[in-house]
Amino acid sequence: MPGIPEIEGYRKRLDQDTVGQRIRRLDMQRQSGLNVEMERIHDLTLGRLILFVERRGADLIFHLDNGQRLVLRLGQEDELQIDRLEAGPEEEEPTAAASAGKPAFSLRVDSVAVIVAKSRSLQLLLLSAKELDQLQREQGPDPLSRHLTAERFRQRFAKRRSTLKAALMNPALLAGIDSRYADNIAFAAGLPPSVRVDQLQEEDLDRLYLSMIHVLQDAIERQDGDGSAADGSGASYEWGIAGKTGEPCPRCGTPIEEMMIQRKPAYYCPQCQPLPPAVES
Repeated sequence: MPGIPEIEGYRKRLDQDTVGQRIRRLDMQRQSGLNVEMERIHDLTLGRLILFVERRGADLIFHLDNGQRLVLRLGQEDELQIDRLEAGPEEEEPTAAASAGKPAFSLRVDSVAVIVAKSRSLQLLLLSAKELDQLQREQGPDPLSRHLTAERFRQRFAKRRSTLKAALMNPALLAGIDSRYADNIAFAAGLPPSVRVDQLQEEDLDRLYLSMIHVLQDAIERQDGDGSAADGSGASYEWGIAGKTGEPCPRCGTPIEEMMIQRKPAYYCPQCQPLPPAVES
C-alpha cells in the first residue's frame, strides 16, 4: 500500500497538474467505497474548480471552489496514474488504462486524467469542511505536521501497552504510517518492533520521533516524481530493511530477521535493535 512518501509524491504531481482546472468526469466502480451516492458526488463536483491538493497521512484531499472536499484513499497495491491529455478533456481514456478494462477510479479535468486501474479497497469520500475537520479529529496527527513536536509525540505514546510497530501503525496515534515504514523507523531508532511502548524511556521516544521524521523525509526526497521511490524500495538503502529477510543489515551486516507481531511480519536487525535491558530481564 502506498505510504506517506509515495502519497506525497502523488500530491506534488496532482497539485502541479490539476490545480486551476475543472472536474469534467468522475467515476468510481466500487460503490461500497463511497460515503454518499455517486449522483450526489457528481452534483457537487462536476464543473467545479480544484483549488489545491493536500495530503494528510495517506489521504489525498482535493479542495474544490464550492467548499467541498474530495478525499481519495488508496488501498493495498493501488497505483495512481496521472496522464496529460493532448486533445483536451473530451479525449478518450489512455490506451494503457483502456486495454485493462474500465478503471476502478477515474478523474478527468481539463487536460489531465487521473486513474487507478485496479483496486479492491479504494475509497472516495465527499466531505464538507466541517465533516473533514471531524474526520481528522478522529485520527492521529500527520507524522510530518509542524504541530507534532517531540513533546506531543511523547505524550501520545506515553504508557501505551502495545508493541512499537502496532503503535506506529495505529491511526488513532499517527495518520498514515504503513507496515514498511514502521519497520524502517524502528530500525533507524535502534528499537525492536516488538518492544512494548510503555517500556521505552524518554530518550528512546525522542530518538524514535527524530527517526520517524528522518526516514519519511528521506524517502520523500528520493521520489522520482510518479509516486515511487527512486531506488524502488520505498526508502533509502540506509533505512530500507522491510521485507529483506536474510539480507545483510545496511549498518552492521548481520542478516535481517523476521518475526510475527499480531500475525503480521515485522523485520529487524538482532544486532542493531536489541531488546532494552528492562525487557531482557
